[in-house]
Amino acid sequence: MTDLPFAIAAGECLAGSRPTGFEGLFDRTLLAGFSADWARRSAALPVRIDGEPTLLVASGDFLGSLQEAQLATGETLRPLHVTPDALARLVALAFDEETPATVPAAAPAAPAPLPATPMATDVTDILSAPEGAPVTQTLNAILADAVRRRASDVHFEPAPDGLRVRFRIDGGLYAQPAPPRDLAEAMVSRIKVMARMDIAERRLPQDGMAQISAGGRVIDIRVSTVPVADGERVVMRLLDRDNAWLPLDALGMGEAVLAPFSELLARPHGLVVVSGPTGSGKTTTLYSALSTLDASRRNILTVEDPVEYRLPAIGQIQVKPKIGLTFAAGLRHILRQDPDVILVGETRDPETAEIAVRAALTGHLVFTTLHTNDAPSAVARLVDMGVEGYLLASCLRGVLAQRLVRRLCPVCSRPLPLDAARARHAAPHLARLLDDLPPGAGLREPAGCAKCLEGYRGRIGLFEFMAVGDPVADAIRAGGIDAATLRRAAFDAHAFHSLREDAIAKVAAGIADLPEAAATLQN
Repeated sequence: MTDLPFAIAAGECLAGSRPTGFEGLFDRTLLAGFSADWARRSAALPVRIDGEPTLLVASGDFLGSLQEAQLATGETLRPLHVTPDALARLVALAFDEETPATVPAAAPAAPAPLPATPMATDVTDILSAPEGAPVTQTLNAILADAVRRRASDVHFEPAPDGLRVRFRIDGGLYAQPAPPRDLAEAMVSRIKVMARMDIAERRLPQDGMAQISAGGRVIDIRVSTVPVADGERVVMRLLDRDNAWLPLDALGMGEAVLAPFSELLARPHGLVVVSGPTGSGKTTTLYSALSTLDASRRNILTVEDPVEYRLPAIGQIQVKPKIGLTFAAGLRHILRQDPDVILVGETRDPETAEIAVRAALTGHLVFTTLHTNDAPSAVARLVDMGVEGYLLASCLRGVLAQRLVRRLCPVCSRPLPLDAARARHAAPHLARLLDDLPPGAGLREPAGCAKCLEGYRGRIGLFEFMAVGDPVADAIRAGGIDAATLRRAAFDAHAFHSLREDAIAKVAAGIADLPEAAATLQN
């Protein structure tokens, strides 16, 4: 490599002027799919010099950047060394940024791309794509539309005729206009670059993280790719930080659940379990619960898989089973960090369950999640994992089970008279729910307007709560635990609020649709 052929152009950039032949230098077909963030992070920039595709590099360790650039552009690039100062100027010019006035002469070269980390640090502004970059512009337009429509996931699914795009909105998947067929492979490569993934690896699944900015809002993205018959399928989970710290009542937690659950959060120790199927909002509920605690005076640590949101003043550990960092291993080491509050993202095995229970017994407030259909079943699941009943009875303070149901649009939903509801919803499970509605219930139904999707806007939680007082604890100690026995003991002690009761309350208040709530209860 030599920097002599480019010395004059680099010198002119450092002097603040554009080099001769600027228009040919920055070939938009080479820059498509790249960002200024990638160029700085990789210490590399694809250009054309005298018509020859070239990769300018400012680091001695450039092979990874060269391989990524060649795969993304489909061309063989010759490496050409320039100084870090010159590259910084050229990157600013290439992506139409304001050229920095000064660049420290001793500035270190940008590091080579790193493996995927729990959370990326570079933020891509999807509303300011450079002109002439069709791949970047198309992807940014798709992501901007997904953010605007409150999508939780964006699916890119390869097909023989191109790339299919679908948004998951309020739990359902909706097809979107497909991007141009000739951009399909380049778009997948662009996503991998954003997420710091290996674009050369197309045979194995990969995971990565990225960040985008849309109108001042920072959205974290969890990216997953898997190889399929027609190419690579990509799913991008959009994690809006604005929703990570919602108050518990904003999640739909009514007073019947909010008061006893908040009382648990004020206790200095004990085990609190949140249960429900995948995608029922358990992590959001736990994050909201942590936000009520004073992190400035308490040491709060979490072990998660994955770390979905970065929480201020809270130590978060990302599980990495390939190197031996499992939930159990992370939890064991957390106990040596003088914690006050511990969040275990999920209790999956007997070892994690045993450590969590013993941590709660030794003066820590422990939160964890389980995949069970209701609150009493979570207790039975822990016992099935091998936790002794007398230990569980001593430390368990309460179990919260939850589901998500679509919320009726407050703008266009219309009243539904009870007689009309009975005539329209004659199915047995709907009729039983109607019979349980209180007198004067404000039943409503979806209509549809420009501000919602099919008459719904957003989702709200349905919650079941079982407080573990003496009657329930005695039932756990007695052994032979089953969900029906625990539910009956909690109900008799007025320490149980069921999912059905919560669904009835939300239907009667005109927040949830009757068929939607009934279908959720049957799952």
